Amino acid sequence: MRHLFYFLVIVFCISSCKKETVYRDVIIPGNVPPPDYSIDSATINIYVNKAYINIIGREPVGSERTDALVVLRQHNFSVADRKQFVQALLNRPEVNSNLVILARSEYLGNTDSFDIAQQIFVYQNGLTIPDYAPFYPLIRFEITRLDTLQTTLQQMNAGTCNYREMLRRTTNNYFYDQLNMGTENFVVSTFQNFLFRYPTEYELTNCKIMVEGQNSLAFLQTGKDKNDYLGIFFRTNDFYEGQVRYIYKKYLFREPNSAEMAYYAGIYKANENYKDLQLEIFSLDEYAGIH
Repeated sequence: MRHLFYFLVIVFCISSCKKETVYRDVIIPGNVPPPDYSIDSATINIYVNKAYINIIGREPVGSERTDALVVLRQHNFSVADRKQFVQALLNRPEVNSNLVILARSEYLGNTDSFDIAQQIFVYQNGLTIPDYAPFYPLIRFEITRLDTLQTTLQQMNAGTCNYREMLRRTTNNYFYDQLNMGTENFVVSTFQNFLFRYPTEYELTNCKIMVEGQNSLAFLQTGKDKNDYLGIFFRTNDFYEGQVRYIYKKYLFREPNSAEMAYYAGIYKANENYKDLQLEIFSLDEYAGIH
């Protein structure tokens, strides 16, 4: 019996040693696994198409699709791959043009550069009519606002005008005033267009007073005219959160939750760079169609 016991102990020890050898991990320095193409091509192609259209306003042409696929398949369509691809798109000059076109489509009834130039011509012609002399200061004021609107894209490309300032200019011109006539309509439109809500009675009353040229309080800040109101409005936390809601609703077809709102609004506000927000959203699994 004693011999049998020793025999079983020896067998158990040998078995244990063998088991340890079988399951030991072996790491080979410099070994790189081959790419994993488990993400189907259709998903990646749809993503490339969608990103091109949403970011620069057109589908990929020529070798652009092939080049995109090379980047996106480096690590099997990872977030890092997507960010590299999206960042390259955001560096293109067409991005600013697309942002301006979208803003004028949504807030100025598809007003384009020709419409702006034509209205400037109308006002300049008015300066040659003596009967309009009492209105010359107002006409010059309108020309200045339209000139500012007209040069927005050029200044964005030069880096002297950011996306937030572009939106402010989009609301401060003849065309926006025509679409939202009257002080109350103007104030309500800014809240609905950029904050996606109606102003409270207190907000509406105080903002109207400010826009009409009197000292008042808006978003806990004082101002005395329309320029002050817009300057305050487009620097509020509400505005940055509204932009997160805008990009979620437009491209993810849903509202952000409170955590997403706070996180992405912080990213946008930190560097005053709307493209930082675009980079994050257009790299998400949800946007890429991976669930």
